[in-house]
Amino acid sequence: MDNEVPAAEDSDSELPEDDSELEEQNPEIKNPEEASIDHLELQAQNEAFLADLQRVQAEFDNFRRQSAKRQNDLVDQAASSLVERILPVLDACDAAIQQGAEDVSPIRNALLETLQSQGLELVTEASVNFDPELHDAVMHDVSEEGDIATVAEVMRSGYLWKGRTIRPAMVRTAGPA
Repeated sequence: MDNEVPAAEDSDSELPEDDSELEEQNPEIKNPEEASIDHLELQAQNEAFLADLQRVQAEFDNFRRQSAKRQNDLVDQAASSLVERILPVLDACDAAIQQGAEDVSPIRNALLETLQSQGLELVTEASVNFDPELHDAVMHDVSEEGDIATVAEVMRSGYLWKGRTIRPAMVRTAGPA
């Protein structure tokens, strides 16, 4: 018996015997050297596109983070502005309480608790070191007791909004001249 495989009679399935026949049948296929050069060029182009895509993606991520930060900063600034406009109401409540109008105390406390839950902090402590970021000294008493000026009395409360001073406390200090 013969082990030969019979040849296919379909003319489209015949393989060309050499490269010249292949180039004649399909002129787009190039010789192996040109194909490897094209492959290297395509690979370099692909790497360049990938690097560009990664750079654009990183720029977009940075833009998104910066936009979110700007948005949060604007919201905080708007809230800070609103709180600054409410501070005279708190001052009026404090003055009324000092004059003996105790009926105002629950309103002041409710307003203050609400604002504190959102980020308001009071600067009302006496006997602390004077800090020009937190305190506005309107009077100074010369004292030999310490080397640094301290807050002797808080005359008007100061306020911080989320760690930023929106109004320094009006204080009387004591310390060296």
